[in-house]
Amino acid sequence: MRIYGYFDDPAQTVPVFDPGLNVGCPICGKSPILPDDVRTISLIVPKEFKHTSGRVDTSSAERSYFYRVHRSCHEPLDEKQRSALDGLLVDAICSTRNTN
Repeated sequence: MRIYGYFDDPAQTVPVFDPGLNVGCPICGKSPILPDDVRTISLIVPKEFKHTSGRVDTSSAERSYFYRVHRSCHEPLDEKQRSALDGLLVDAICSTRNTN
């Protein structure tokens, strides 16, 4: 189950895929993410991703991605920890872009 969602076009108001709130929080792993304890994070995903094979992937470059966490899990994190979490999600997105 994917924990991130995406939009295919900047004009969209409803995502093409929304994982909902019944997915695990990527910080603590617990679900659901309750409406009164949610934070939605938008991600900047590189337009080009270099695979370990050396192949450069430019698919899905127009997509806008997001994921949700428990606000109470996210607030105590410092910027370095938040960046590391974003990096894990960006890596997951880039490695599966061709299957989404």
